[in-house]
This record gives sequence, structure tokens and C-alpha cells, in this order.
Amino acid sequence: MMCRQRWLLVATFLSMVSSWNVAAEQNTLRGGPSNQNLVDQEEAGFWDRFLLASSTSMAAPIPPGTDSVEPPLTVSFPTPFDPQPTLTSSNGKLEVTLHMGPTGEAFGTPNFVSTQAEGGGFEANVLGYSGCYSNGERCQDSSIQMGGPTLRVKPGDDLIIHLYNDMPAEKCKTSGNIGFWNEFHQAPNTNLHVHGLFVPNSENNVLDVILPGESETYNIHIREVQQGGTHWYHPHAEGSVGIQAGGGAIGFLIVEDLEDDIPPEIASLPEISMRIQHTDWAYQSGCPVAANDWSDNGDCHVDDTDKDNYAKDYVNACKTVCSQPDANCGCQDPETECAEPIFGVPAYKGTLSQVLTVNGAEKPTFELYAGQWYHIRTVYAPTYKKPIEPTLKGCDFKLLSKDGRYMPITPRDIKSGYMFSGSRADFLVRCMEPGRYDFESINTIPSTYNWATWNGSASALEEPHQQTLYQKLSAYAGTMATFRVKEAPNNWKPEVSEIRPFQPARPCYAPEMRNLEVDDSYYFLQSALVPPDDVLTEDGEMYPVFRGKSPPFDQATHGSFYAIQNINQTDTGFPGRLKPPKDVCSGKVTNEYGECYGHPILGQDFTFNIGDIVEVDYYAPQIHPLHIHVFGYQITRLPEFSVATDYFQVGDYHDNLVVPISGSFTDREAASNPREPPEYGKVVFRQHIYALETDVVVHCHFYRHSDRGMVALGNTKGAVGASSPQVEGTCYHGLDNRNYAYV
Repeated sequence: MMCRQRWLLVATFLSMVSSWNVAAEQNTLRGGPSNQNLVDQEEAGFWDRFLLASSTSMAAPIPPGTDSVEPPLTVSFPTPFDPQPTLTSSNGKLEVTLHMGPTGEAFGTPNFVSTQAEGGGFEANVLGYSGCYSNGERCQDSSIQMGGPTLRVKPGDDLIIHLYNDMPAEKCKTSGNIGFWNEFHQAPNTNLHVHGLFVPNSENNVLDVILPGESETYNIHIREVQQGGTHWYHPHAEGSVGIQAGGGAIGFLIVEDLEDDIPPEIASLPEISMRIQHTDWAYQSGCPVAANDWSDNGDCHVDDTDKDNYAKDYVNACKTVCSQPDANCGCQDPETECAEPIFGVPAYKGTLSQVLTVNGAEKPTFELYAGQWYHIRTVYAPTYKKPIEPTLKGCDFKLLSKDGRYMPITPRDIKSGYMFSGSRADFLVRCMEPGRYDFESINTIPSTYNWATWNGSASALEEPHQQTLYQKLSAYAGTMATFRVKEAPNNWKPEVSEIRPFQPARPCYAPEMRNLEVDDSYYFLQSALVPPDDVLTEDGEMYPVFRGKSPPFDQATHGSFYAIQNINQTDTGFPGRLKPPKDVCSGKVTNEYGECYGHPILGQDFTFNIGDIVEVDYYAPQIHPLHIHVFGYQITRLPEFSVATDYFQVGDYHDNLVVPISGSFTDREAASNPREPPEYGKVVFRQHIYALETDVVVHCHFYRHSDRGMVALGNTKGAVGASSPQVEGTCYHGLDNRNYAYV
């Protein structure tokens, strides 16, 4: 008896030492003195965790006279590698301080160190967060690391975030002049977007910014109706999102499931959270040879000097605008004082390149037990366009949810995922045999002719568009992380052998909408091509979108967001840019339209009625990821020739979407009716405009595009709390009636 208990104690100790060693192994990839901090923190909490695990292993001694009865076996799961802390709510509240800022030699802190990037690796500046439990004061340790703390809350909790902007200040201010619209600007100004939560914009206002050295408190109430799911937070100051979020500043925001939201065999699974970031220093910085000097010295990586990059474009815009009379940038000499403080300095050692990291490390290793199911939470945030197609060969691989929203029936088996800027995906994985398995991204979805982008039918293809053009961007191909699978100690066997599909109860902000009547219709088009001033044909009709003949588009340097409000009307085409009404611009510098820099008005681009079921035709969904704040959406129709059909299916929910399209007119000619033209390249989805009065920001989730104008702003109006009568009885409004059902 005592021998068996002692063996359990030893097994627990050895398992936790192995976990500690794995964490230390991953941390060696990062370099810098901060490595010791992680080891110290791990050591400080090691004995507490050991004693807790030991007490669990030694619990419930066998009663006298029952020596033949084996006690239940327990096991301590290795702690997944993540240098960032996890901060969890208690008693209905989570209050934290976050610091957002840079780390690197230019700031007296360690560089990010890449050892595996093309060209032999490099060192560079990155951005990130630090954080702690707090009542509003600064954290004692505010040292920045790539990524950010994981915040865990429950439905009904209050989330209070005190955000400190630790960015260096600008000498020439780039945030108060009309000339900076649709340009990279306000690089050091920040704010916070809780991406995926069902909360009004007023509780995390992305239209306001925090200046360097200042702070802001966000009081966010997690609505009782909130479904459990994987969400994230990141900076959202227009003009600098690519520099900040694309430079490393992101963190998980996880809403935990309530009891009976999902089956207990899934709720009890050990979790591994992965912040996956593909950082491209060529796009961030180019190759400065001196501070804010991009003259070619011959030492840059291939194509780096020719690429546009955030820092160079930011500095050029600053010099152009701030050199104008009455620019009021607050500086004396824009030629020398316009500077991008994070990526405009030559703080790099080695070859500039690209790198994919998981939780801030290249190809980290996670320790798993053979036969055990795991819940893998992922968020993907690349600097720019590079997608990933995650897969795990040789193991069971299921999709549980996307964008923090469960599918109508979940989980389902998939071969691989398809993730792009801002995507989240929850996977269930199980490896039956010990060994090393690569959690990798593959590049298998083919690219084809761009028939859907330019015209309604392939027969209308004309030069120069008979070519592959962003139909499907090439995915990152390679190992993202390694799973080291071993037998569990002490002959322990997993409690869960199989995962049964189930139907989650639906929150009323994301009900089942496929068979409902539509109250209003819109269509959205995001494009870097700008229609001419006169968008009407010679016959006085609006050019149809992708139907037969395209309007005479003019090539534009900057992206724009074009949409048409009320699909049955023909006179409401508009460019969706953040701009205020003319009557607030008296005495301010204005552009040719009488607009001035400042906050946009409510309802400037579109208005949703609270309680409506809205249908949206989203054109060219294979090019620009469409993100709609506050309200997610349910897919009711996918494009013809859509691929990755195990990952994208009608009925799924998203708040951010790109759908790869493959196929050609040749494929269509082989169909039963070869004379019929292909369907148009669009996704149709529906939204329930539920309960909230709020601004609604809609934008491309390629940061580079939204920073340069691919943004629209709308709002909701009507009775606060209203819900469509069509959904009553099919969804839950709060903490009750949210039980799952097996299928």
C-alpha cells in the first residue's frame, strides 16, 4: 500500500520535472537575460504545484481490508510552454494592468532572437505586452515580451483592463491632420480591441487612442449570453495596427464554457494555447542602414529594399504632411524629426527575414501523453497576408470551433485548416503512439485563374486578368510546433476514449438563421481598386458588381472599402473611410471634400436596426478577410469552386472570413450544362443584430489595408435589448437554457 503511494508521488515528481525541463528547453530559443526570469518563475511555483498534484495522487487511501482494490490513478499533465502568464477571473471579476510597448537593443532590453529563419537567423525589435493582476497601478515587472498575457473570464464577469502605453513618443505628431488619412500614421498611439466578444464598442472604443506615457481603463462586461470560446485582444489605432499587432502585440482572451455548455469529456480536456505569429520584418522595416535611412547598402535580404514597408512609408508620409504650411505637427524640422521609433532604426543583427513563432518561440515542443485527447486553442496573427493550413499527420485531428463560435454540429474531422490574419480555431487532437509529431502548416490549396474577381463569368476574361491573382495566397509550409508524445506514467489510462459530436445551444447573438426571413440586405466589396467618380453606366444605371462587365476601375495606391447599402437600391454606392461630418470642421484643416481629421459620426456608412435579421452578399471573399466588430455571422452560401470544404461549410459561424476559391471555367464546361456561366464569387451570410446599441466597425483584417483606408463604419439603432421574434425559443439570452445535445 505505502509502496504504491510512494510510487505515485515519485511519478508525479518526475512528470513535473519533465514539464519544467520542456519549458526551459523552449525558452532557450528566445535568448536574452529574460530567460532566467521564466526559469525563476517556474521554480518558484514548482513545489506548490508538486504538493497540489501529490495530494491529488495520494488522496482517498484504501480502507483497511481492501488491499486487493486498486486506487484510481491520476496524472499531472505537463504545463504547456508559454512565457506569458495566464490571468483568471475570480468571484465574477478580472482586473488587470497591461503594458504595451517595444523590446529590443534600441530600448535597453533584449532583442528578439531568431535562430532558424532563412539566411541564418537575425535579431530584431518586437512589440508586445506585459501584465499582472492590478487595481490600476503599473505592474512591478513591466518588461515586454512578444505576445501578451492570456486573460480567462466567464459569462457574466466584469473585465477591467488598465492599459498603459509604454511606446516612445513622436517628435512630429501624425495623428491630427487630414493629410494622414489612408496613410500609416500615429505609430506610438494605441488602444485595445477585444476581438470576438459580444460587447458594444463603447466598452473598448477603437475610435479613441492612448498617447505614449498615458493610460486608459476599459470596463468590459462579459454578457451573460456570451458563448464560451477563444478570442483575442490587440491594438486597433487606425494607421498603426500593422506596426503594433503585426509587430507582436497580441494576447488570448478566453471565455470559459459554463457547465453543460459542452459535454464534460471535452470540457475536462487539458488545453494547449498557441499564439501563432508570422512576423515579416521586410514589411515592418525594410532594411534601414541608419535611423530612418533606407538607402541601399547592399546588405539587405533579397527584395527587402524594393518592398514597401510600414516604417519607410510612415516616415515619408510624416515628412510630406508635416512639411506643409499650417500642418501643426509640433516639430521644427520634419526631415530630421519624422521618425518611426520601433522599426525605423537599424536594431537588427543578421539577415532580415520572416519567422513563424508559437508563443514567442520558433518550433517549440509540447509534451503530450499517448491516447489522451487535447484541446488546442489557436490564434493566428501574421504581419501581412501569409495564411497557414494547420494539420497534424498521424494523429486524430478534429475541428471544434472557429472564431470563438461552435459550429452547428461539432466537432468534425478535417484534414487541415485554413487560417489568415485574425483567425482563431480550436482543434481536438489525439496521438495514439509515442513519438514526435509535427504540428505543421501545409500549402496544398491550388491557385487558378482569377475569373471570380473581375467579371461574372469566365467567358468574359480579358487580358491582363487571365492570370492567378490572389485567388489563394501561398500558405506558410513547415513545422510550427512539435508534439513529443510519450506514455503516461504509472500505467495511467485516459478517461476519454472517443469524442461524440454534439449540438451546442445557440446564443441569441449567433442563432441558427439559415431558414429565417431576411429583414434587410446589403452587399460588401473590399477593394484596392477605386471606382471612378461617376459610378453609373452610360444608361444611368449602377454598374453591377461582378456581373458581366466591370466598371472602369482606376488603379489606386491605397485600399478602400466599397459597399452598397440596401441591395435593392442603386444609388447608395460609397467609399467607406473613417471621416467626420463637414459641420464639425470649422476652423480645422480640411481636404477637398471639406472633411477634417477627427472622429467619424454614428451611422456614417450604414445603419443596422436592432432585432433585424440581415443578409450580406460578400463579393471577392478570396482576397480580403472581412471582419465585422460586435456581431459575427453565419454562412448561408459558399462560392462555387470553394475548397477546403471540410473546414468551411454552410452553417458555420465567423467574425472574420477569407474563403479560398479554386477551379476554372474548364472545370465548369465539364458539368452537365456547359453553357451556364459559373456562379459569382461571393459568400452570403446572415447576422442577427441583437440587443446592443453600438458603433460597428467593418474592415479588411490585413492590417496594411485597414491602416490605409479599407474601413467602413456603421451603427445600430432601435430598441436596446430587442431580438428578432423569429429566433425566440431557438437560442438562449443569458445563463439558462444553454444545454448541449448529442447527435
